[in-house]
Amino acid sequence: MREGFPEKFRPQHIGVAAAVALSELPPVAIARYFSEHPDVAQQLLTESYDKRYSPSSFIREIKGGFEVGWWSCERRYEWVKTFSKLADAATDYLLFSLGKGRWLDPRHPD
Repeated sequence: MREGFPEKFRPQHIGVAAAVALSELPPVAIARYFSEHPDVAQQLLTESYDKRYSPSSFIREIKGGFEVGWWSCERRYEWVKTFSKLADAATDYLLFSLGKGRWLDPRHPD
């Protein structure tokens, strides 16, 4: 198992071209972009809701914020992190889905 990732993890397909183009930037720059372009972050949220396979990464809206993590039929929700802002959740979802790590906002460390 890859450290910091669930068992059976494999990089996920992201179909939002504008988000994929950001994936080589530093995480702080990705978060800033999503803050300035919430429509792209919203596209990632919508794309996640449309996933129909397991296991897979996910981003979903919950009361008071957003969750990002890993979902599988056998183990359900795992590796879940909660965010109050869509931009932060979208950053984590992009990084996590592509196997690049997880987002930790340096301005508000957990």
